[in-house]
Order: sequence, then structure tokens, then C-alpha cells
Amino acid sequence: MTISFAKDISLLFTDRDAHCMGGMGVHLREYDYMANPTGDAIFPDYANARHVLARLNGTETPRMPPGGTPWTDDQIALFESWMTQWLP
Repeated sequence: MTISFAKDISLLFTDRDAHCMGGMGVHLREYDYMANPTGDAIFPDYANARHVLARLNGTETPRMPPGGTPWTDDQIALFESWMTQWLP
């Protein structure tokens, strides 16, 4: 099953999530941001998406969504599946 960022993933982020995180430079609904292969000091590649996943599953804090209900295991699994489609 091919997972579409536009149809399957970006819609999981609420307007509130996108607005709040956008103010911190995290562009949840922008494919080019989320699929950027650049790493950082923590992740060697795809740092933007990997940090979002870590905040969604609670391995980084603060947990996402800020002030909202945490994503379900199924939603997190869908995000992870999308990531594995394009990560090396």
C-alpha cells in the first residue's frame, strides 16, 4: 500500500498542530520540510520527520500534539509506514 503524504499524513495534523508547530519552524503539512533528507546532531538523516515521530511517540519532549490528545498507535504506525517508503 502506497501512503500519500498529502492524502494520508498531512491530514492527521490538525490546524492547531500546524499553527503551533509552524510558529516554531516545524512545518508539519509541508512535504518538502517533512521529507528533507538532511540530518542534525541527533539523527543522521531525515531529521525533521524523525523528530516529529519522536515527539508523536513520546521519546522526545514535549510530546506532540501540544496540549492535545496523543496520536493513536494506528496513526503513529501510519506515519512510520510513510517514512519507511522513502527512507534509505
